[in-house]
Amino acid sequence: MMNPTELGSALKNRLHLQIDSAIPDFIQPNLILDPANDLIIWQGRLNHAVRMCDVESRIYPEDAASRTVVTMIRDGVVFQESLLDSSHPDLKSDSRHVSKLVVAGTYIREGILHIFGGPDHILFVLGLLLLGGTLKSLIKTVTAFTIAHSITLTIAATGIWNPSPHIVEPLIALSIVAIAIENLRRSGRVVKRDLRPLFAFGFGLIHGFGFAGALAEVGLPREAMGVALASFNIGVELGQVTIVLAAAPSLALLAIKRPVINSRLVFAGSAFIGICGAFWFITRVIAS
Repeated sequence: MMNPTELGSALKNRLHLQIDSAIPDFIQPNLILDPANDLIIWQGRLNHAVRMCDVESRIYPEDAASRTVVTMIRDGVVFQESLLDSSHPDLKSDSRHVSKLVVAGTYIREGILHIFGGPDHILFVLGLLLLGGTLKSLIKTVTAFTIAHSITLTIAATGIWNPSPHIVEPLIALSIVAIAIENLRRSGRVVKRDLRPLFAFGFGLIHGFGFAGALAEVGLPREAMGVALASFNIGVELGQVTIVLAAAPSLALLAIKRPVINSRLVFAGSAFIGICGAFWFITRVIAS
């Protein structure tokens, strides 16, 4: 069995690819193995504009049943996706310019989808909201989380520092456990100092690296990096704001009208969030 490096080299040699009539020299080509779906994904990135892309044959032309999917992304937007098989064995295409407005829309959508596609981020935000509090404390908590994850998202996306997902993902799960424990500690008690803004900022730094992992899957266009990064962050914020606006008023009203039921909800909700976080932590550690 080849290791990923050898497999990547073999695939590069078999994929007869030319960019602007020359063999491309990709920057840090990436190989993703997906044995569950019987897929091998090979990604390449260039730091310059492309006028013409030719794929002369699919990866396994000797196998009549084999298929190769070629996806081309420019400015963060998929502008062409082609399936190469025995009936359509090659591909010739040209690149097209995509406006920054289109890039912004694409990355805002990706940011929103990432929030609602990942229950861990949703539960963390809900955990921060469960105890309620004043509007000022809520704003401080949400703002602290926003500032923190924006910092690390930028650091990772620009290549300054990007820790391994094998470290980041278990830590995100632990952050959910930590906020659940804090809620259970404070449930039914009068606490002088609200530590949620500190939790939000500290763990927001970790969540930002998680957001960066999702952004890496989409790709960050060099020509519109600032627009794409800002737009993805805006999308993440829109997703979070939607959760806050949906949950916070209801929780505040329940705390005023039905304090006993609210106290039980805080306990049960925090326990559920903590159990989910612990489960994710164990499974992610085992998977890594």
